[in-house]
Amino acid sequence: MSRNAEQSGSDNPFQSTTLLINPSRYPQYVKLLRRILKRVSIPQVIESRNPAHFADVVGEFCAGPERHLLVWGGDGTAHAAINAFMRQQRVGRLPGRKSLGFLRGGTGNGIQDSYEVPCGIRNQLRAYSESLRNGYTIDVDLLHISTGDRDWYGQLVGFGFDAQVLKAREQARKQLSDGTTIAPRGGYHYLLSGVRVFLSPISQIRQRFSLRMRNGKYAFRSTRVNAEFAFDKIVRDAAPVMLEIGTRPYYGKLFKVCPDVVCNDGNMDLYLFNFTRKVWVARNIVALWLGKHDRINRRLFGKNRGVIERYELTELEVCSPDAFAFHVDGELRNAVPSAEGEYQVRIAVLPRAISFIVPDHFYRLFHPFDEQEEFDQGAADVGTADL
Repeated sequence: MSRNAEQSGSDNPFQSTTLLINPSRYPQYVKLLRRILKRVSIPQVIESRNPAHFADVVGEFCAGPERHLLVWGGDGTAHAAINAFMRQQRVGRLPGRKSLGFLRGGTGNGIQDSYEVPCGIRNQLRAYSESLRNGYTIDVDLLHISTGDRDWYGQLVGFGFDAQVLKAREQARKQLSDGTTIAPRGGYHYLLSGVRVFLSPISQIRQRFSLRMRNGKYAFRSTRVNAEFAFDKIVRDAAPVMLEIGTRPYYGKLFKVCPDVVCNDGNMDLYLFNFTRKVWVARNIVALWLGKHDRINRRLFGKNRGVIERYELTELEVCSPDAFAFHVDGELRNAVPSAEGEYQVRIAVLPRAISFIVPDHFYRLFHPFDEQEEFDQGAADVGTADL
């Protein structure tokens, strides 16, 4: 009997799973992926043809009997899957509990890094096999982002420097022979755009925002002292180099931009990067990339060189009299003016809005006493048997 046949019955953890592949980024890896998948019995393996087909497949999964959707792609693919899934959920097309998992398939794998998905496709399939067999899923928070005319779901929203880097990359779009245009992708082009934006005057990077926060607290982090105070509503006018809101820590390639996030605590974390000089960004770039905000704050606090502010909250409005761009999970968006002429983006947290399949070690971080409870139950059973 073949291995696939052996796994086709109740012992196959993938028996209620659809695998959706986005081949547009790395089509050469799809062949390798398909060779590896010959050793795994997944009932449905689908390659998307275009964004519309991708959304249709997610919609069919939501309406169908399968309980688990694995998605192969990068941050943009994960963003598309989450949005297609949530839009189906919003109109009531989910007949039962369903979960999503994400395989590494892009230049940036921020969502996979945030949930500690291992590297290597074989390791990932092995991890998800164990998770599906044992029911390792976690309901996590999402952000609902609205500009008035459009809305999205995601786990990271950024303003300022990182949005301008994406905008600079978009401006380098190339026209194909069929008339369509594409923006250059990959880490190399992102790095080039980042250097170009960084070398521009800091006055062009910083933009003044009015931040209208509700139901939260200010939470300053340093290596020696922490400080907090709660608020129902507060307005903070600021001109940060970068503004980041998240319910997951990682962005792009292991950039720990929101290091204190808890994925299911019902809050979004807001970070204001208030650097006043680019030299201080350069001097702290390693600590910044690793998310060591406490070290940066200790070096710069009280020196008028800018600190990193942190807030936990449930609702936020980002407003400005001037037009601005922002990103949602690395996808570039633009604010639109309201009836009063003010550009505005509204962000609200949706607590435990979606179920993610997560690796064993990540699941156990949120269930630290399960093994103890199993041990206690086993000990109780032994004690009863001895009576």
